[in-house]
Amino acid sequence: METKANYVAVGSFVLACILGVVVTLLWLAGVQYSQEFDYYETDFKGPVTGLSKGTSVLYDGIGVGRVFDLHFDPHDPQKVVVILQVQPGLNLRTDSVASIESQGLTGGADVEITGGKANSPLLVPQPGQRYAVIPSRSSTFAQLEETAEQLVQRLNVAASRINDVLSDQNRRNLAEILTSLN
Repeated sequence: METKANYVAVGSFVLACILGVVVTLLWLAGVQYSQEFDYYETDFKGPVTGLSKGTSVLYDGIGVGRVFDLHFDPHDPQKVVVILQVQPGLNLRTDSVASIESQGLTGGADVEITGGKANSPLLVPQPGQRYAVIPSRSSTFAQLEETAEQLVQRLNVAASRINDVLSDQNRRNLAEILTSLN
């Protein structure tokens, strides 16, 4: 049995293994960070509750990216500018629309992009724009909130008119008519 080990061979083998692990980790990290994205801009008027950097971006319900940045428009303080980072080759159309949608009543918010028609032109940055701009619309919940006030006003008017029809004087008149008909 040999009692002397070849320390140079063992050391070289260990160094080669460590070097291989480091190269593999750098390669995997490089693949992750070298992935390219397409960027789009959209503007939301009013509050963007639940939206923050890293919020999911969905395209017709499928996750395609995240919110990269959001800030106030320097020219319009009611407008929030949102930069979306999405996977390349998504081919958004000019009639695509972005909205903030809630995941149920208590869930978080997502940016939902609805697809356009296949024959619509592709969405590209206009001259002077850094990113292509996706038109936005109010979320379903915000639309309900806006119309709820109008609905309550209409119900108040209808209730007032029903009260007018069922006033004491009108009920007496109706009773007299029924008595006369009898």
